[in-house]
Amino acid sequence: MSDFYDEFANSIHIRAEGNSAFRLEAFGYEVADRLESAEVVQDLTIVPLQCRGRSRSALRILGYAEDTADSSLVVLCSAFYDVPDATLTTADARVAFKAGVGFIEQSADGYLGENLEISSSEAEHAKYFRDILRRDPRNSLGKVVKFKFILVTDGTMSDRIRSIDSDQVCGRPASYSIWDLRRFEDLAKSESGQDDYDVDITKWLPDGLPCLPAASDESSTQSYLAVIPGRLLADVFNEYGSQLLESNVRTFLSARGKVNRGIQRTLANEPEMFLAYNNGLTTTATGVVVRETPEGPRITSLHNWQIVNGGQTTASLAHFIRTQRGADVDEVSVPMKLVTVVPEGATDVVSSISRYANSQNAVSEADLFSNSPFHVRLEQISRRLRAPAPEGHQVQSKWFYERARGQWENQRNAGPPSHAKRFDLEYPKKQRITKTDWAKFAFSWSKRPHEVSRGAQSNFMAFAKLASELWEKDENQFGDAYFRAGVAKAIIYSETRAAIMASEWYSTGYLANIVTYAVARFAHELEKRYPRAKYDLEKVWRQQGISDASRESLVSIARLMVEVLTDPTRPQSNVTQWAKQEEAWKRAQRQPVPIDPRIEEDLIGAAEHSARTVDAKRERAIDTGLEVVARVMKVKKSMWADVLHEARGAGVLSPTDLDIIKVVMSGAVPSDRQAARAWRTLERCVDEGFVLADDLPE
Repeated sequence: MSDFYDEFANSIHIRAEGNSAFRLEAFGYEVADRLESAEVVQDLTIVPLQCRGRSRSALRILGYAEDTADSSLVVLCSAFYDVPDATLTTADARVAFKAGVGFIEQSADGYLGENLEISSSEAEHAKYFRDILRRDPRNSLGKVVKFKFILVTDGTMSDRIRSIDSDQVCGRPASYSIWDLRRFEDLAKSESGQDDYDVDITKWLPDGLPCLPAASDESSTQSYLAVIPGRLLADVFNEYGSQLLESNVRTFLSARGKVNRGIQRTLANEPEMFLAYNNGLTTTATGVVVRETPEGPRITSLHNWQIVNGGQTTASLAHFIRTQRGADVDEVSVPMKLVTVVPEGATDVVSSISRYANSQNAVSEADLFSNSPFHVRLEQISRRLRAPAPEGHQVQSKWFYERARGQWENQRNAGPPSHAKRFDLEYPKKQRITKTDWAKFAFSWSKRPHEVSRGAQSNFMAFAKLASELWEKDENQFGDAYFRAGVAKAIIYSETRAAIMASEWYSTGYLANIVTYAVARFAHELEKRYPRAKYDLEKVWRQQGISDASRESLVSIARLMVEVLTDPTRPQSNVTQWAKQEEAWKRAQRQPVPIDPRIEEDLIGAAEHSARTVDAKRERAIDTGLEVVARVMKVKKSMWADVLHEARGAGVLSPTDLDIIKVVMSGAVPSDRQAARAWRTLERCVDEGFVLADDLPE
């Protein structure tokens, strides 16, 4: 445990930039990243709030999130000890939860809004919580139908803490969970990269759910068909919420609204026809317990159950039961396909099933972007491209692009301690960039701070849509130069953040919003003042840092962005919610800002920038050609022989294709064009069923 604590504490230290005043906030961001990566919650707003309530009661929360997929409000409570070997006692847990519940209750009843200093962040959020919890006559449940209180701690939970019973807060169901150091360590070691959970079907169906196992020759997967009662599906969703939804599906629902009016009409008017009208669910699980009975096999328990298609059906059904008093859903049944997946590599498999299951629905390629060639390419570049050694350093390091959850930690811990030390030198933790980080840095520089402020997952989906479109137009624009520019944006963002935290004028709060607005406004001002020049991102890459002129300009702009974000005339009182509005960005653009005149040394002419872009695309095209040649050379002769045998008489191969295959089989190295054509031939053979896609080399 001590090794994990050291790594955990070091991550907090890095985030706090060595400033003890910001360690609680840094702790919040660290646990938020881990919880979001584990898909426990998404788009957490970290804002440490504490005050005195009625009878001088201590009230405190660390952050919150609105989970629109299941209409819940997640409230982050904390017990941050900041010392090794701390123990979270039962009393500590009760105090932390009581402080969080009290803040919500006294916000909802108006006490905090009426008694706190009106300009304080605590008063601002108290008013915000009151607004979203207010019971609107047009919707008797308001925006929030339940609470999820999560206590995070850097201590280890006492064995005496068994479970925390659910209860009611503000007239709504509330659940409680604790994430201690041991649970975070288990998560880091988890093969699936997620928090494991079990759904006990017998809680609702004592005899289990009747199912039909499908025949399978594949030992790692097993499929089942079942018809699940509507009431059971809704009850399970109400208990487990959006944790039941695969990440792409959850983001899709959150972005587009979860209630389908057609489903609602069928439930109200023709519940007995729901099975006939509905496409049903596609689900996965990493473990299934099936009991054999005289009546046939029955599913009794599901480990890590995930809905990868049918999330809208599930959420709409739960919404109908919740809002229609006396709703009769006893005749409602939903067809379900269940696929078991092994924990190792489960993320990729589940995402692939999600892709194909949703291929006929409104979930776009952007929604399923996590495993795209875009990410694979950035990952490949990051593993070979060395960054220039900063002044005073002798060792070149690399920037680690983390395409999949936990890659950095898994690769670091894959060997003995000596391996970890070498890994840290080659890939310092400060130079680890997750795919959501990449989107944040890119959109900050692309002048979209309001989208960045909407949260990591929401921003990532907006970035995914744009990147997918650009990839389709010309994938050669995404090469080494693109990666170097992306890292430069990461450096600009990180150094701006550090400089703001070190400024005398900054006090804790809204840091993420301030940084993205400062970077965006800086980029906007340069574009406006120097229309015939571009900021030299290659210079940032070469120096692995920004100039004094850039840093001082960014900090000065950041201070003005605070004024925009906290302007008393803003239409949205909650700063974090106001930062998400496009109108906030429009106001920021109208705010005059200073630029250090020395900034011209950080610019290059438009002509030179265009020439670099052309060179970068040419370089990427050459790299792509070499990659295809290398991939074709990896194809085994036996596969080419199968292609010749199976596909020659099927009209799939042209005489030119045959000649190229013979060249490759002879051991000669094909040209770029020959290799590209040979690979397209293999892809056609996959489409025709002559070759298995899984047998192709990566």
